[in-house]
Amino acid sequence: MLRLMLAGWLLLASTILPLTLAAQTNTETDSLKNIIHTTSSDKEKATALSDLCWAYLSISIDSALHYGNLAVLASSQITDRKIEAQARNDYGTALLLKGSLDAALSELRKALEIRTVIKDYSGSASIRLKLGNCYYKAGKLDSAMQQFTSALSYYEKENKAFETAQVKGNIGSLYFTMGNYSKSIEYQSQSAELLESLNKIYELSNTLVNIGNTYLKKKDSSNAELHYQKAITSATTAGNKYAHSAALNNLSNIQIGRKEFTEAIKLAQESIELRASMGMEGELASGRTTLAIALNSTGNYQKALEELKLAQPFAESNGLTEQLISIYLQSAIAYGGIHQADSMQHYLGLYESTKNSFTENEMIKTSAELETRYQTARKDSVLEQNKADLRFRNLALAGISVLFVLSLAIAVLYYKQQKLRTNQQQMAQLNEQRMQISRELHDNIGSYLTFIKSSVEQLEPSVSTATTALHNIRQLTDETISELRKTVWLMNNPEVSVAEFNSKLQDYYKKIPKITVHPTGAHSELILGSTLSTQLFRIIQEAVNNAMKHAEAESVSIQLQNNMEAINLTIRDNGKGMVSKDGQIGSGLRNLRERVQEFSGKLEIFSRPNEGTSLQIQLPIKQLKQSV
Repeated sequence: MLRLMLAGWLLLASTILPLTLAAQTNTETDSLKNIIHTTSSDKEKATALSDLCWAYLSISIDSALHYGNLAVLASSQITDRKIEAQARNDYGTALLLKGSLDAALSELRKALEIRTVIKDYSGSASIRLKLGNCYYKAGKLDSAMQQFTSALSYYEKENKAFETAQVKGNIGSLYFTMGNYSKSIEYQSQSAELLESLNKIYELSNTLVNIGNTYLKKKDSSNAELHYQKAITSATTAGNKYAHSAALNNLSNIQIGRKEFTEAIKLAQESIELRASMGMEGELASGRTTLAIALNSTGNYQKALEELKLAQPFAESNGLTEQLISIYLQSAIAYGGIHQADSMQHYLGLYESTKNSFTENEMIKTSAELETRYQTARKDSVLEQNKADLRFRNLALAGISVLFVLSLAIAVLYYKQQKLRTNQQQMAQLNEQRMQISRELHDNIGSYLTFIKSSVEQLEPSVSTATTALHNIRQLTDETISELRKTVWLMNNPEVSVAEFNSKLQDYYKKIPKITVHPTGAHSELILGSTLSTQLFRIIQEAVNNAMKHAEAESVSIQLQNNMEAINLTIRDNGKGMVSKDGQIGSGLRNLRERVQEFSGKLEIFSRPNEGTSLQIQLPIKQLKQSV
């Protein structure tokens, strides 16, 4: 019987096309069953059971597993190691299709060991290709590339065009997983050209699906859809249910992106029906996830949850990380849709933790290294076995080193992410405290001041002896209320632009004719934090009070400007000026200098007796952003 080779993987929805299988007829399976029941030869019986396992791979995975298990048991009782190797190969392939990776790896390794001993190099290459698919699905990319390149070296050396096409398709799929889409298309296109020239329509449909996946990942949905439609045509002609169901599933994803949800649901359901008929549990879980995405998009949350609950156990038990990320996210969306907050939070937590453990960027970084290993493996394939063993040990050590570096990088990223979250939480707490303080100032102290003012206004007409004092109290209360309102405004606005600040400053001093606040210049959209805006306001207050109180100024001008490097504040008055004695300055100017220095700023004072005073303050923007 013709035993075809492993083909590429469908990676977009975490599914694979692990085999290209020629459709078998009932006549052939009946004939094999007849041999089992009539032959007296243990060898013939074991061979027929193994052939039945292979024949059922394209019909029913469960039936293939049944006969594959019987074939292994029967072949282990005879002395023909080649028959046993074939039985374990076929049974391991059925386990791979079922999604039982650990069991598949065990059988395929035993088959490879036997074929290595009997020097069946062609059979060994075939098993290495299947092992590569197992490692690939398990996320062990180094091991997958090692198996693929070993098989490719043999097939190219033996000029086996069909097998070479199959392995190149798998290497292209491996580069797809690592995010190296240019390399992926390069290898997959080479595979498609070889398969088309050989008229291998069944296998070509698999490769067309993989090329479609790569274009879809590159956000070229038109090219992706074109290749999926070609794949469906080829798959229908060749009876390739694997490629057919995968193309339908991925077309459903395209329709979801276009918000054509009715069509997406129809395509996903057709894909699920095909996969269910084949017993493909891994691909079935992927299809259910795609259907759930479309259902969530239409608000059918309950039905989406039903599909996700069927998909989740398989994805978790087989460690399908990419698929689990999608399942957890869609589950959170569905539970949110039916207003079950606790379940939504639970799945959001699972989504975040799983997503953080899977980093596509780290895979991209190893792509170049894997390509180097691939080229080295091809050149060294002619060396003696002891050199091959040494290369393998070196590869293993390199893999451990890469794994360590990646683990360290992930740990650092996780630590930084946690630190960022902590800082965000602290900022949120500070903002809440600031808002609470401002409310207290406004509601409590503000109400007390208003009460005092009201009481004074009621007493003033009836009291003649203390009119001046009461008037002063009322005036002081008005000033305090105005000041309080300004402070509350600053605290309630954590992101105040220079223009907004200057406008508020003009409102504040508009009742004092002696004080002029000039308009701002360019770049007035710069944002001032609440801390900076409050400090800047205090600096201006302090400078204006000094000019009015101590310099006896008749006019004060305030000019606030900024460029891309600094905020520049200039305050001029026409007062009596000042002369520093022994380098000493008053407490007011000392306070100003200290406030400016808190933001690494610079304060310059220009003054002469009877010629007024000019204060020039510069605050560097870079330092402000770090401080606020």
